[in-house]
Amino acid sequence: MGIIEQFQQSLFYQWKAVAKWKPQSIWKSFFYLMCLVIISSLILSFSSFSKTSKLDYEGLLTEMESFVLSEQGLDYEGEPLIVPIPVFDVTIMIGEVTQRAKTDYVLELKEDGFKFSKSGLMSPNIVPYSNLPIWGNEDSYDNANVLKLLQDNESKLKQLAFFYQYVKAFLQVLICLILISVIALVSIPFGRSASVSYQRLWMFGAYGLTLPLVIKTILKLTGFFIPYFTMIYWFAVIIFVFLTVNAIKRSA
Repeated sequence: MGIIEQFQQSLFYQWKAVAKWKPQSIWKSFFYLMCLVIISSLILSFSSFSKTSKLDYEGLLTEMESFVLSEQGLDYEGEPLIVPIPVFDVTIMIGEVTQRAKTDYVLELKEDGFKFSKSGLMSPNIVPYSNLPIWGNEDSYDNANVLKLLQDNESKLKQLAFFYQYVKAFLQVLICLILISVIALVSIPFGRSASVSYQRLWMFGAYGLTLPLVIKTILKLTGFFIPYFTMIYWFAVIIFVFLTVNAIKRSA
């Protein structure tokens, strides 16, 4: 069976059809999984670079109310401000912002320190600005300092962004490999009742990732947020493996 047909059947959760697949090399399943995750990562990386390139940070720093950031705190009396940096999956929020961020990470700058959150889970503690590794010879930063810092390090920031996206894609592949291996491992007792080997369980897990990953990619592109989606994401893979093995068991 061709990889395109396998993609279509797993995308539409046709576990009964998947249950009829002949055993295949685990390397083919590994290749499919790797291609799937890398394509998703490339799409999201291109989108994040495109969104970032459209943002005028120089204009923002020039036109926004003046601020002074020092080890003692942040002096800013302007309106609440949201500064997204999609290429690093982070949004900087200044002041009492009520709008939800569309990135994975959020950095909230308060008067006496900052808070960090990931996937909507905010750190309960405020970290003092003195902990930031940015001071060196500088005692404080204002609009002009930050603008000059960005201009002087533009090429380095681009290199760092490419490196960040590369590492993120690599970690995504690694996490998927590990978790699918774990799912296949804990499914062995259930698979044994239908004479399904670990290799086939791994295959079911790899192809069961198709629909959740496609949905995840679409959500990231649109900025739509679903609470606890990561849990739902992997639960859907487990359900796919269970339904496929159960279909084999019923047809035996």
